[in-house]
Amino acid sequence: MRIYNISNNVNFGYNKDLNDKVRARLQQDASEDESNLELLKLNDICNNAEDKLREAAKTSDWNLEGKYLNIYARLKSFVTETFEYKYPDLHYRKTELETYKKEYSQIDQNDASRYHWMDAVIDTLEFNEEFGDPDSEAEAEATPSSEKSPSKTDFDKDAVEKFVPGAFSPKGFESIEGMDELKDILIDRIVAPLGDTELAKLDEEEYGQKAPRGFLLYGPPGCGKTYITQALAMETGLPMFKPRVINRGPAMYVNGASANLKEAYNCIKQYAKDNDTPVIMFIDEVDAIAQDRTNGANDSPENNKLVTELLQVLDQAREDNIIVIAATNKIMLLDDAVRSRLEKIEIPLPDVKTRQGVLAMNLSAGSKGKALAQDKEALKQLANLTKGFSNRDLSMIIDSAFSIAKKDGRRDVRKEDVIRAIDKSNIIPVDERYYRNEKPRSVGFRK
Repeated sequence: MRIYNISNNVNFGYNKDLNDKVRARLQQDASEDESNLELLKLNDICNNAEDKLREAAKTSDWNLEGKYLNIYARLKSFVTETFEYKYPDLHYRKTELETYKKEYSQIDQNDASRYHWMDAVIDTLEFNEEFGDPDSEAEAEATPSSEKSPSKTDFDKDAVEKFVPGAFSPKGFESIEGMDELKDILIDRIVAPLGDTELAKLDEEEYGQKAPRGFLLYGPPGCGKTYITQALAMETGLPMFKPRVINRGPAMYVNGASANLKEAYNCIKQYAKDNDTPVIMFIDEVDAIAQDRTNGANDSPENNKLVTELLQVLDQAREDNIIVIAATNKIMLLDDAVRSRLEKIEIPLPDVKTRQGVLAMNLSAGSKGKALAQDKEALKQLANLTKGFSNRDLSMIIDSAFSIAKKDGRRDVRKEDVIRAIDKSNIIPVDERYYRNEKPRSVGFRK
């Protein structure tokens, strides 16, 4: 890992010792296993990607950051876990984690937003440390059973992805501007029953209202379904996991995707049991794993098996203390049986108050946008100009406004820059792109 000067008052050297030890080991072992030479190359690629991210942070080059962040995040996790497994005596993960934490803690708060990639890698390393530290396992084996603390779930990180809040994650519903009606629904149906189990039991006894099997968040793309689910997890204080179903190796084989879903569910179920807590299971883009079986194009044994497995998950979830939250941009592609088991909550386009909040949040990501982010009158005017825009559209607009200001002498972003970015974007309002085809079908007499 390379450490550079990242602010005017903090200086770091090059963490040479750890990397030199790893390189020496890999080169020494290459005579017995030539794959170690490939690991050396991967480590170099990872370090070079980090170089680019640091360069992007210094210059606020968001395009450069976007190109390298995904490469770096995946490689860093793989390289760290590989070195940890091969050379446990070096304590590679722990040393890297401590180094990043020390560096990140000394970054000026005004610059922190430009180093969110470092915050993300800290979250990843902390998660990996929590589930699978070889030293901790060795110590546990050496400890008499009477002295052991309750064991953690033997977590398969390939089966599920845990939500670990970062610097830019929502703190709860307070992080969502506007959308008051939506927040009231989420509080009434999810947050309140979880916070007051006695009231939930009373609702069931007096009104026959059981806790739902799960919820389906639907609406146009880019409107914050994932962000809202993260805010819900923070609001309730519950752990949240996302199953890896079609993006895992076994998915390419017959019944592989359904096996992945079953494995992920069992993993989450065990976590809820071991920790005696409700757990949120978040299935993003659920239409990809629950396609309408009445559509001839989807009538395949594999799709039928996957939908059947998901139906079993939904039927078991309440008993297993799991709250399933699914999200989709394409509700009409969902299988009817899946859709009927989920309580549907529409995530609409951001209202004017929400658009103001989203614009302010994106402007605050860079020091050159903070002044405009605090100008409420200007934000209100800009929000009125972006009716029909999704949260993602608004993020792209602000990114374009940053580029305009940067090219013009690296000055602060102005309201006029955002207006110019809106004019240049040629964005078609989402309601024209989405609502013509994606409104739910009428049910019964509700035509």
